[in-house]
Amino acid sequence: MKRAAAPEVIIIENDADSVSCDGGGGALGHPVVWYSFDVRDRVVCHYCDRAFVKRAASGK
Repeated sequence: MKRAAAPEVIIIENDADSVSCDGGGGALGHPVVWYSFDVRDRVVCHYCDRAFVKRAASGK
C-alpha cells in the first residue's frame, strides 16, 4: 500500500498578516483562498492541507 505524501510546509516571513493558496497545481489546483494569521503562527489550507508557518515558529 502506498503512503500519501506529507502536506507541503511553506515558511512565511514573520511580518505577514495573511497568505493566499491556490493549491500550486495550475489548472489542477483549487480556487484561490486567503487565510489570516491573526494571533497564530501557522495556518493550514482547508483545500490542500498546505501549512503556512511563520519563520520564527519554524525554527529556520
